[in-house]
Amino acid sequence: MKALLKSKILSGTVLALGGQAAFLMSNMILFLVVVREFSQAEFGTWGMYLTLIALVDGLRQGLLQNGLTRYLIIFPESEKQLMGSALFLHLIYISLASLVLYAFATPIASFWKMPGLTELLELSFLPLMSIGLIQGLSVLCFAKGKNSAYLLLNLSYLIAFVLGLLVSYWNGGLSFYSILLTQGIACLFPLAISRFLKLGTFGFPSIHWIKELLQYGKFIAGTNLFSMLFQKADIFMIGYFLNPAAVGLFHLATKIIQYIELPLSALSQTIYPRLAATHRSNDVTQLNTEYARGILLLFVLLAPAALLVLLFASPIVTLLGSEEYLGAVPLLMILVPATLIKPWGRVFGLALDAVGKPQVNFQMLGFSLAVNIILNFVLIQSFGLIGAAVATSISIVATIALGQIRIKKYLEVSSSRALIDFTKELYTQNFKLKTS
Repeated sequence: MKALLKSKILSGTVLALGGQAAFLMSNMILFLVVVREFSQAEFGTWGMYLTLIALVDGLRQGLLQNGLTRYLIIFPESEKQLMGSALFLHLIYISLASLVLYAFATPIASFWKMPGLTELLELSFLPLMSIGLIQGLSVLCFAKGKNSAYLLLNLSYLIAFVLGLLVSYWNGGLSFYSILLTQGIACLFPLAISRFLKLGTFGFPSIHWIKELLQYGKFIAGTNLFSMLFQKADIFMIGYFLNPAAVGLFHLATKIIQYIELPLSALSQTIYPRLAATHRSNDVTQLNTEYARGILLLFVLLAPAALLVLLFASPIVTLLGSEEYLGAVPLLMILVPATLIKPWGRVFGLALDAVGKPQVNFQMLGFSLAVNIILNFVLIQSFGLIGAAVATSISIVATIALGQIRIKKYLEVSSSRALIDFTKELYTQNFKLKTS
């Protein structure tokens, strides 16, 4: 039975990584196209635009994603009403967010002195629709344990997106407008496939579930907002104090960090349901095991890529961009080491959300955001881009260290003890297999 369970967990992990890799591959292809086909200043404008879209979409995810996953697991009999309610909130949010970005596109572009940002923000409904749809379908896949469907959906989006870019290139060249239009059209393919896979059934929205989703999601949305601001404060402040070209350099460095952190993004969606289910069983030992498994798994998968970037930063930057972007190398030397401790912070946040304590994450990130903004404000003006990297790294380390202390107040877990016990268990089981 244990062997079968391990086999299922391993299979689910591989499929989840494959699905996330397919989705990030589409982003990476887009990244390579923009960094090579557009100027460094235009690339910086694109980076600022992506940062704003990520901020808006992060709010949507927090408002709906974890709450929907949790309630689908706890109340499977209410699936239709839950799905209908979540879809209703999803469409309302995207409509309102798109209208706000359209209305304030010119003032936002003027604030950062990036005229090209106006056109991008006016078309923001296209990426918000495509990203929201893909991630909404992903929630259903993970809540129902259909990791193979998750892989298939993301592969279909990748293929459609690449074909769309090729068609645009052959018909007059690429522009930001054609890229955004391609994103909007490509998301229709996974939507069509999801109907054949029968991922879920939608009922009429329910006032009860709309309230429940909003009540649960408001703290996670606030946490996501603080988290995104925490991650993107450097980009916003670089754009204000420096120039679009500097934003382009820092955006390249953070893009590389994003690909290093692929396991954090992919496996968080599989770790969260297991933590939620384990907490409901009131099994403290198993909760420790799941907590430790999550940290160890994320670290083992993240460390090789991080070390590779540290060793070969210059060739990687040149390969992805050009020698014009070698100024991003010192930034990576500062940012990558801080990335190595992120598994502790990610599992900490997932554990608190899984046991119904999202307000704790909200409080912590609010404090961390304030520290990050203050450090960036001081260090960017004194040391430029290097100051931004140092400020971000210090903030990450301080936040995660504080989290490991605070979690003991809410959960009967200990990161160090859980890791030691889980490592011993793995060693013992491996020894038994070799001697049997």
